[in-house]
Amino acid sequence: MCERTARPALRLAPLSSCDAPAAAELFHETVHAVNARDYAPEQLEAWAPGGAEPVRRMAARLLEQGALGAWDGSALVGFGSLEGADLLDMLYVHKDYRGRGAARLIAGALEREARERGARAIRTLASITARPFFERRGYVVLHENVVVRAGVRLTNFLMEKDLDAGR
Repeated sequence: MCERTARPALRLAPLSSCDAPAAAELFHETVHAVNARDYAPEQLEAWAPGGAEPVRRMAARLLEQGALGAWDGSALVGFGSLEGADLLDMLYVHKDYRGRGAARLIAGALEREARERGARAIRTLASITARPFFERRGYVVLHENVVVRAGVRLTNFLMEKDLDAGR
């Protein structure tokens, strides 16, 4: 008989002010590592610039939105946030935790939270890289967007999921 070493389950918890800088750094590193196959270096830098000020702004945004972190022991491995009742604003998972359920765990919790806030549907602006993940979760593309950050054009997709489906 083969024995398997059980991997401890990831746990979810709201980010605190102490966690926000680490989450902002995770955002920067994730964008530059995971999205590099779909975006050019100048696009990655426009999307997630380095430096103390962008980290400070991201940390403030995460706290304002009451972001939810995914933890493996004491290590923050991902986070997500809702803006208002129905916009899944951010969902980022450390490159070493891709495919291990962290994004599904966070997205599911945020979708439940949106439903609890009274939303009948949830929207997100998904990157080229994240689009397949959201499609597997039942989101559909409403339209393609081109946004300009720091003079650089970036493509993303406005996607939506019906939260009442399957009830």
